Amino acid sequence: MNNQVPPLLRWLTFAALLDWLITRTLTRAGVFIPKSPAWITVYQVTAGFGQGASTLAGLLALAALGWVAWQEWQSRRNRVFPLILGGLGGLSLLFLFIPAVGWLAVANHVLLLIAFSIFFWRVRRHLWLLLPLLALMISSLYQLIPSLYETLHLPGPPAYGLMFFNIGEALVALSGVGFGWVAGRGATRREWLLAALPALVFMGMFLSVPAMAGIFSIWSVGLTLFLPWPLYVVSLWAASIALLKAFREKHVLGWVILLLAAGGYASQLSVQAFYGLIAMWILVYSLDEELPQQARLTTNPEKFQANIPVH
Repeated sequence: MNNQVPPLLRWLTFAALLDWLITRTLTRAGVFIPKSPAWITVYQVTAGFGQGASTLAGLLALAALGWVAWQEWQSRRNRVFPLILGGLGGLSLLFLFIPAVGWLAVANHVLLLIAFSIFFWRVRRHLWLLLPLLALMISSLYQLIPSLYETLHLPGPPAYGLMFFNIGEALVALSGVGFGWVAGRGATRREWLLAALPALVFMGMFLSVPAMAGIFSIWSVGLTLFLPWPLYVVSLWAASIALLKAFREKHVLGWVILLLAAGGYASQLSVQAFYGLIAMWILVYSLDEELPQQARLTTNPEKFQANIPVH
């Protein structure tokens, strides 16, 4: 046990970030730019690189999911959980050959919901972790409902599905504040200033072209920005502070925040859901009360001591 994230999860995070920033952000933003012959070449090269990153991220996510399942199986804490992870990985591979529709799609969402529910039970005493976890659970529930209605040939999807989506988005915004509150205190002045840059960029874009900011947000991270914009600014700033402080202290929370951001909200692809699942496992493993005290992640913002196995 040590304070470092295993190399497999680091490579997954790098690939997930490239998938997110290139495939789901830059290439989609390029749609609105007039394309000269030179720009078309740049766009095609960028899109090709993004597709390669997406493929690599998918392979690494499956490998990481298998590694997590093996760690859980060896720990003997919950024999059902690694089987659920194996089922999710198997369905993801199956969906490469057949459409993700019908009862298979329902089963995929149900397994995700069960996996997050197991996490919920393990960290139920830590409010700051319940925020992102509940957001992921509601995201799975939001996607389960239309799949279930379609499979059962019911009229729908129901109107209350949007309510679930909005609640989940609010939890996503509050999660950033929670990360900053717990892990950001004690950050240096430089970290506060650097963390303000992405928040200021977002604020400037939203105030100047709100419609475009909303489109980019949906494409990039799945958020509709229906809440008051200052909440998103504060959330982004707080999460960025926690991110910078975590990396300065070589704490796993930094990798977790990056994986959660890369996964986005209400993701349409299994691999993006796996980002969130693996990110939460890293934190849950560190918080698990069945582990020795030295292997846990304390909620004291000044004394983080997360430890993840590297073998």
